[in-house]
Amino acid sequence: MQWPARQEFERRAGRQQSWGVGLMAVSAALFLWLGYLLLIPFTVHHYNDEIACEAPVFYSGESTSYSEGAAGRCSAERDWPELLGVGFLAVPPAVVGAALFTSGSARRRASAHVFQILETQDSEERARKKMTRPKP
Repeated sequence: MQWPARQEFERRAGRQQSWGVGLMAVSAALFLWLGYLLLIPFTVHHYNDEIACEAPVFYSGESTSYSEGAAGRCSAERDWPELLGVGFLAVPPAVVGAALFTSGSARRRASAHVFQILETQDSEERARKKMTRPKP
């Protein structure tokens, strides 16, 4: 009687954990993309020229790649509001994914604990019945 209920509870908890892992993977992919955009140098194509630009994190004011003509093109290619937007998009899936994974794990542990208590009570009840049964 208890086994089907436990299986259903485990299935729901496993599904909840899977959704949590999936959302955290989406968040990790967004954070990796943000890291790539912030840390990797890039080039900007302008007519027939290629302008080499430094990564936004390592940009210094005296840099030649961000000189008068190239500065606008390099900064327009990797604009800070766009980069912050990617970072902000990565946070909600991380929070929701962690909450779902934690909740699913807690459900599994609570389920295992409750059913272990029920099995222990059944075992004690069987032992009591054997003790009270008259010997032939």
